[in-house]
Amino acid sequence: MAAWCLGIAGVAAHASGATVAVSGFAVEIKNNCNAIYEIGLYAAAVWAYPAPLRDRLVGTVVGAAVLYAVNALRILSLIALGAYARPWFEAAHLYAWQLLFLAVVAACWLGWALRARRFA
Repeated sequence: MAAWCLGIAGVAAHASGATVAVSGFAVEIKNNCNAIYEIGLYAAAVWAYPAPLRDRLVGTVVGAAVLYAVNALRILSLIALGAYARPWFEAAHLYAWQLLFLAVVAACWLGWALRARRFA
């Protein structure tokens, strides 16, 4: 998917299995890069909150879609950093995006909880 998105943006990218290569930089997108842990954390928070079943179901599906989209943006930005600003890749990968992604998880849950509370 990353190579396809980069191709749409006009960037020459090549994918082979879980590896995506761009301009002399290649990255392997491993299982823990697929946002499953963040989606699990978000879903656990949604299901632990006292809200109606329908709100929990909708919140889980919508939140998972948002987190999946943010993860795709994370992967694409990390590939771009690796290809065009290599010194920033490690810091962005290990620190910046970890913090930003957890902030997005918290923001998604807070937005959902405030909405669910308003209609409960």
